[in-house]
Amino acid sequence: MYDSLKIRMKNSSIEEFKKKIKHLLLVLFFGLACHESPSVEPNQEALPSDVPNLIILISIDTLRADHLSLYGHSRFTSPRIDVFASEGVSFTDASSVAPWTLPAHASLFTGRNPLEHEVIISSHALPKHVPTLAEILKQAGWDTAAAVNSMWIGNPKFELKRGFGKFLFIPDDVSRRLPNEQITNQAMEWIDKDRDAPLFVFMHYYDVHSDYTSLGRYEKMFVQPYDGKIDGEEMQLQIMSLPDAYIKRCQETFDPKKCVLGESHSLVEINKDMQKPDLDPVDIQHLEELYDAGIRQMDDELGRFFSFLDERGLMETSAVIITSDHGEEFMDHGRLFHHLTTYQESLRIPLIMRGMGLPQGISIETPVSIIDIPPTVLDWADLPPDPGMSGYSLGPLIKEIESVDGVFETRLQYGEASGGIELAEVMGSDAPLYFSVRKNDYKLIFRQGDESPSLYDLSADPNEKNDVSASYPEVTRNLWQALKERRDLSYEKTGGIKRIELDEEERETLRSLGYILP
Repeated sequence: MYDSLKIRMKNSSIEEFKKKIKHLLLVLFFGLACHESPSVEPNQEALPSDVPNLIILISIDTLRADHLSLYGHSRFTSPRIDVFASEGVSFTDASSVAPWTLPAHASLFTGRNPLEHEVIISSHALPKHVPTLAEILKQAGWDTAAAVNSMWIGNPKFELKRGFGKFLFIPDDVSRRLPNEQITNQAMEWIDKDRDAPLFVFMHYYDVHSDYTSLGRYEKMFVQPYDGKIDGEEMQLQIMSLPDAYIKRCQETFDPKKCVLGESHSLVEINKDMQKPDLDPVDIQHLEELYDAGIRQMDDELGRFFSFLDERGLMETSAVIITSDHGEEFMDHGRLFHHLTTYQESLRIPLIMRGMGLPQGISIETPVSIIDIPPTVLDWADLPPDPGMSGYSLGPLIKEIESVDGVFETRLQYGEASGGIELAEVMGSDAPLYFSVRKNDYKLIFRQGDESPSLYDLSADPNEKNDVSASYPEVTRNLWQALKERRDLSYEKTGGIKRIELDEEERETLRSLGYILP
């Protein structure tokens, strides 16, 4: 296809850029006020000729970047996504803010970190005063639609569906086992309809998430003969990830409220009879093969959607983003599943863009974040960013505008495994609590209970195996101070945020997905 170009933005002073942004936000503040008032009529002015009239945001749940062949994976998992990327822009170093669906999608919809949008644990809902991307676009005259496959997004209690004029929620057990053609078909139906306004479509797929099941033809591509003890079933992965100390405590003193997993009709008791098997490299390879088969199945479904767009000539007037909310663990650091740690396998996500006005075959290495996606979409829509957004538009970075030099490299990117905060209500001190902070290539990770944090140089050690904190004491000290302040705020804010009440059916659904709730 196209030769891949590597872009690395230079480091320089960011003060001038910050001043320009601050001035711009002050000038635009009163123009933005209309977004906060539901009584104001949407703006129906015609779009400028260089603004796409269709913007599509695709989230593939639980897709870790390094399992796409685009990002160097050894198996050919993503041929259609690879071609899509060759015709657009791919980011090789994009990160999420949390290793699980609810807070990560709240960030994807608001351009804010979890502490700022206040969705930290499973009983938090997005506050009314925090606008979503869909709300801002709708107020500006856009039609908005979403087809989703997760209760975290589909349940109105969590407030993430705000702003979508049309909304389809499909129970998540559909595409955990089969290709989710329903999501694609619904999006194509919306796009095909005659409309007077520009359209924003959000598509969420659960095909890659555990259970690691896919159609037989995809498993034949990757899965080798295996007669071992693990099959990628959701609850099995969750049990394998339970802390040994917690299992021991439940086995010694069984608590029927805290020592169970799953739904009422299939509860798994963590008791003296439960065995947590040891996994060998063959077992882990089998899990990864099953996971990769699901990616290939998802890739084919996206290929069908891409063909639909190309056949109608829509890419000439559209913009499409593909990303994920978080990754998945395969014993990279001693765990399976996701939700609880902030290592790269949990936080690194794909980010690919193609469409109107975007260059082709460009690969950008600059560290970017999931919170940069909403301001980028607003930039494409010729709308100013919401003042509360923490992310930056990626448009100037793509266009190599010199004034953004250093902005992305010098900011702090936080990772919060807030599932651990919630787990502490069940497991007490046995709960794994991970926090991280990153500045350019240096990433500091702290696990509650450890004596000190670990520092990793991602440029030399992308798999985070070698702690270099002793070699870089000043870097460690500065990042550790920032992380401690952030961690303390997280604890303080988590306790102060009003919690929503989930009914038993909703709680069972979440437990069936492997989440342990207090």
